Amino acid sequence: MIAGATADHNAADSLTNGTSWFRIVVLHYNNMRSHNSTDSYRPTETVLKAFRIVEFISARGSAKPADMTRALGLSRTNVHRLLATLMQIGYVNRDAERGYCLSFKWFKLGSRVPLSRDLREIARPVMTDLMRTANENVYLTVLHGHMVITIEEVKGTNPLSLSPDWTYAYPAHACASGKNFLSAMDEATRERVLQESPLTRRTPKTVADRAELDKALAFARERGYSTELQEFSEDLNSYSAPIFDYHGVMVACISISGPSLRATRERLDGLVGPLLEAANAISRQLGRVDDQQESHHN
Repeated sequence: MIAGATADHNAADSLTNGTSWFRIVVLHYNNMRSHNSTDSYRPTETVLKAFRIVEFISARGSAKPADMTRALGLSRTNVHRLLATLMQIGYVNRDAERGYCLSFKWFKLGSRVPLSRDLREIARPVMTDLMRTANENVYLTVLHGHMVITIEEVKGTNPLSLSPDWTYAYPAHACASGKNFLSAMDEATRERVLQESPLTRRTPKTVADRAELDKALAFARERGYSTELQEFSEDLNSYSAPIFDYHGVMVACISISGPSLRATRERLDGLVGPLLEAANAISRQLGRVDDQQESHHN
């Protein structure tokens, strides 16, 4: 995510504000093109049209072909052909109600960009220490639109442990890290994100009421961490704390997660101190000053 330079900070801001990962890839492509361009070079029209469609979908979260045709000035045939190609290679998904959405393949590309790797490299030793204290899985997450995505994991040594593929995504309202991200947004951004992701129930304990969610976000702001108790899955409990950069921008979260039968509320309450220490340790390495951290929590 970030390593201390201004350019890295801007990229982290983009992630926090929900800007799609593909923009990092596009910026890299544009930089390379500008360095290697010649007066005789002419961009490939098909590629430019495809990226215009991708950017249009990204800006809206989802889009229908008719909207793309009108807004982009492309023919209906062009739009459908390009969408079919993007679907075939896995960069776009089709939803019966919402139209076309970007796939998480863009995230996989973005996660290979050095600024993301830098954050993982900084966080992993701290995550390992926290795992040894908690003996539960520890996760590093970022926000992608209205979804929270895990970019790093350190698994606990307990025989009974959660063991899915670590690249998974959660609706922001249904997970601890998502509540942290939502709590740090300005009102307009939060409303936009929540409109893209209805408060659907995954379990009987999922926060699906707006007033209840507002209380959970207030808790996260006041305490400096958030909780998730059988809200995403009846088998899972998780506590999460935010990670900030040197400008005070929330760029990621660190979480402790475990089976709900073992990682009970009482047990996780006892791990809040180490969790906050871990989040602060990563934030400090990203340039966060301790008194800034304290003022945020207060």
